[in-house]
Amino acid sequence: MESFAVSLKRHGFPPYFLISSGFRWMSRNYDRMARYTPDSSGLFSTLADVISFLFYRWYHLYRFFRAHPPGGLLLTSWHPLNFLVLKMAKALYPGIPAIAWIHEPYKDEKQVYGAKALAILLIEWFQSLSLRYLDVAVLHSRRGLRLFGERYPGFKGVKRLVPLEFQDDGEGPREPRRYVSFLGRADRAKGIKLFFELVESMAPAAKDFEFQIVTASNIRPYLEALSPPAREKLRVVYKPRLSDADLREGAAQSLAVLALYKETTQSGVIPVALMKGTPVIGTDIEGLTEWLRPGRTGVVVSREPDVKEIRDAIAYIQNHFEEMSRQCRADYLAIFDDRNWERHYGWLREFLPGGGQGAAAPGLRNP
Repeated sequence: MESFAVSLKRHGFPPYFLISSGFRWMSRNYDRMARYTPDSSGLFSTLADVISFLFYRWYHLYRFFRAHPPGGLLLTSWHPLNFLVLKMAKALYPGIPAIAWIHEPYKDEKQVYGAKALAILLIEWFQSLSLRYLDVAVLHSRRGLRLFGERYPGFKGVKRLVPLEFQDDGEGPREPRRYVSFLGRADRAKGIKLFFELVESMAPAAKDFEFQIVTASNIRPYLEALSPPAREKLRVVYKPRLSDADLREGAAQSLAVLALYKETTQSGVIPVALMKGTPVIGTDIEGLTEWLRPGRTGVVVSREPDVKEIRDAIAYIQNHFEEMSRQCRADYLAIFDDRNWERHYGWLREFLPGGGQGAAAPGLRNP
């Protein structure tokens, strides 16, 4: 979000943030341009925000829009208040454009998420309410674009396919790297169970690499189940608030990043790994194979890989790391770097006429 805000400002659209107070740390460099209106930091507090908004907080939003008339709205992530924000803004300023990043248009394989499937259904329902007010839906993968079209065939706005963008802070070190890493949220769909099975079966005998996990999730049960030899070969980086910098550092230290997902629409881990010149071992699913080039930027394994398949993938990367690392950097710069902003987002000028005449106001952000 921060790098995109910098790009907006650079191209004449200075943003003003409307953000949940629980995520104030994410916009610390923009305190003077931010309004921390809801208090949500999770599902239940988010729903509580909706209720309080309906009774009295709507007036705070009304005053916000009156004090800062938007030239357009950009909703950067899902929040149940998004459709109310859109409805009020469109009522106060008819004709202003509304644009949304749709990270997860529809989960067609909810069963891999277990108990979280109910929350996903709720999110999809709230998201559908917002679509009637949207002028542009931005999807970040061909899979996302396909799912959006299947789920919302009556959408009357414009659909745009734009890769996730990141601000480059350089590639990782060239000296030999040691870690095979899991980065990000540890849940069933991301293959966390398989990761720890690999640690248990491979780590004790591995002499030329170790495993690493960088996460904000509670992984204590998995750690307690590991044998002492396996635990000794696992580096754990746990922070309750995981920043982009933490993920970049984890990728930069890695020989390979694991993306053994069961289902995903797109992955923010892949651009970070490619930025750092780190090949990715990913499962053969649509949301990953769109961005991985087998043998060049990563190794694609089966949807349910066994230990031998992963061991062979690691060995391949070890034997070809230098050339794969260079190709990873090249693909990152060509596809995901925010210096491609003009190619990816130059069309914003069609919807925000005058370039810099009024702010594009990113919407509420939630995990």
